[in-house]
Amino acid sequence: MSTPERFIDGIGNLAVQGAVARIELTVIEKLPLQDETPQLAVAERLVMSVDTMLRLYQGLGEVVGQMEGKGLIKKREDTVVKN
Repeated sequence: MSTPERFIDGIGNLAVQGAVARIELTVIEKLPLQDETPQLAVAERLVMSVDTMLRLYQGLGEVVGQMEGKGLIKKREDTVVKN
């Protein structure tokens, strides 16, 4: 059996209600013109237990650490915006 895959352009709302976490996955609804902001639409929602969300967080952190170790990405320096 084939598992469906979907490309996601962004993350929408993140929410935890009780023991359930919800993560909205968004896609660009229409390609914007040069100076326009892309219009995003919710394509899917990941719904999971908080325990599963924490395992996802840990796993993503490990992958990011491996990518940093290989020089594929660099950690951003926090910048302070002055008014």
